[in-house]
Amino acid sequence: MSYQEFLEERDQIDYLIQQGYYMKNVNENLSGAFVEFELKEPDLSGKKSFTETLHIKNADARKYFSSLLIQQMKQAQ
Repeated sequence: MSYQEFLEERDQIDYLIQQGYYMKNVNENLSGAFVEFELKEPDLSGKKSFTETLHIKNADARKYFSSLLIQQMKQAQ
């Protein structure tokens, strides 16, 4: 896994968070992590799907979303 792959996966995570998504569920296996995102407050602008799933393969990107998940959980308390 290269640094470029980390940057691409990190950017995908950041983009969804900037769009108002939060991490709802994480499933990890030998091929990486499947992170399910859901919109915090979905608008009714005709968008049909309020969930997105990313397949995070890079170990550094997995560490990155884990730190964001911990931060998200602290803010929810």
